[in-house]
Amino acid sequence: MSAASLQRILVPTDLSDFATGALHWAALLQRRLGGRLTVLYANQPYVPFDVMEGPAAYALQTSAEFRDRLTRDLREYVDRQFPNAGDAVETRIVDQAPAQAILETAEAIDADLIVMGTHGRTGWRRALLGSVAEKVVHHTDRAVLCIHSGATPSIGKVLCPVNFTEVARIALEEACALAATFDAELLLVHVTDTTDRASDIEGEFAAGIDPSVRTRCRYTHIVASGNAAEETIRIANEAHGDLIVLGSQHKRFADASVIGVTTERVVRFAKRAVWVVVSG
Repeated sequence: MSAASLQRILVPTDLSDFATGALHWAALLQRRLGGRLTVLYANQPYVPFDVMEGPAAYALQTSAEFRDRLTRDLREYVDRQFPNAGDAVETRIVDQAPAQAILETAEAIDADLIVMGTHGRTGWRRALLGSVAEKVVHHTDRAVLCIHSGATPSIGKVLCPVNFTEVARIALEEACALAATFDAELLLVHVTDTTDRASDIEGEFAAGIDPSVRTRCRYTHIVASGNAAEETIRIANEAHGDLIVLGSQHKRFADASVIGVTTERVVRFAKRAVWVVVSG
């Protein structure tokens, strides 16, 4: 899948103002790239502290009246955000914990991209966003766009950390496609652990990366030294980047999936939108 050919975008929501930010990013992509949006609400079964309250609370949450009201609220919320979208935006309610609902729905609709915030509500409306976003990135094999609360939906400058690995090459392809589609500037950032290799990096870049991007979009190559996640975030902030695109190599141990430390830190701490391209 290329960013230039998105067909299905999944957007989890908890109906909060914060979640609306992710929906606006999804709308930006849909306007430029087309495709359909699926807006998902995870109606996680209520687990009470008071065991005496449990049966009544669960019955209320799963009643036909509650479900009908929730369905109306979700549809009205979507219609307010997309007054002229019609059938291009569908809604779904899944009675599961948020992360599992997102992962299973992404599979069910064959989503090309999951767009979600990185912080959200707590309490009975769920921490749908935040730690859930990290769980989704850990376990999905689909691209995930993580939206920080301060990230304005705009793509004028795309930053992509690069090295000479296969997963970085895949991320670079995605970053190039986005930059070309939105006529954005592409910042290619190579972070080393020493300044001694700067000249070597420039030579490798000229031979291995430059030919794949020079005819497709405007770009600047930046070489920095230090921690990869910290330098990526610093440069994105200083350059006023709108979007960070980076690759994630899933490593599986028994039933667990682990992503790279750099990816995890950038998703958690960047103040920009972060597009994670997953390689299995």
